[in-house]
Amino acid sequence: MPLTMRPAGIGFGFYKDADGYSLFSGEWCIGRIYENSSVPEDQRWYWTLHAPGGPENLPPSNHVATFEAAKAEFEASWSQWKAWAGLEEVGTDPTFAS
Repeated sequence: MPLTMRPAGIGFGFYKDADGYSLFSGEWCIGRIYENSSVPEDQRWYWTLHAPGGPENLPPSNHVATFEAAKAEFEASWSQWKAWAGLEEVGTDPTFAS
C-alpha cells in the first residue's frame, strides 16, 4: 500500500495554522509530520514513526529543515521497520500517494 498523508487538523493557539499531517499505510496511522515555526530553520519539520519495537538503530523521529526531507527520512525509517518486522506492502508503489 502506498503511504498516504491526511491533514492532521489538530493545531491550536499559536500553532493553529501550522502544517501537520497524519501518515497512513492503508487505514493504519503510522506516524506524523508537522511544522514547528518556533524552532531554528534547520529543525523546522518534525517527523515521528508510530511503530512498536524495532531494530536498535531505527530512528523513530527527527527534526529536519524541509518537508521533503521529513518525508524522505520517514519513508526510510518505515522501510527499515517493515524489514525488521518481516512485513511487506503488496501490489503498489511504496511511496507517498497524493
